[in-house]
Amino acid sequence: MSQARHAIDVEPRYRSWILAAATSMAVVAVGVGGAVFTLGGGGESDVVAAANRFRPLAGWWQVEIEDRSGAGCLDSGCPMSVRRWQAERPPTPGELRRSIEAAGWERPGVDGDCRPTGNRTGAFPLCTAEASGEGMRLTLTVQQAESFDVTMTVESR
Repeated sequence: MSQARHAIDVEPRYRSWILAAATSMAVVAVGVGGAVFTLGGGGESDVVAAANRFRPLAGWWQVEIEDRSGAGCLDSGCPMSVRRWQAERPPTPGELRRSIEAAGWERPGVDGDCRPTGNRTGAFPLCTAEASGEGMRLTLTVQQAESFDVTMTVESR
């Protein structure tokens, strides 16, 4: 084969290889960008900000803060913020509604009367409050155990 003929045969193979490499790099870049957007949790700061707007009632002390996002959010809903308090006494349904409304949530509903019962043992819910808005859902549950546990979850819908 002549050198001229060899140069002609090599040129298309070289262009094909460059085209394949450029296409592969573009696919990888789009995949990485999509993964960062999906797993990074667009709206995460909104969920955390909504959770931080809630102010606990007098006599509540915070025992847990957990903000979930990242790789695990595909299994458990993404993003989500959890706050947990212990309280000296259970709140009333009216107190729960007012504190949720003060945090910017409209028309919260409360299921249960939040009153403790003396004849039960173990942890069980006394009442649950729910509200939604701005693509998020707030759930606040009051449980009776040794003391009163109040758990709030704010999650993106």
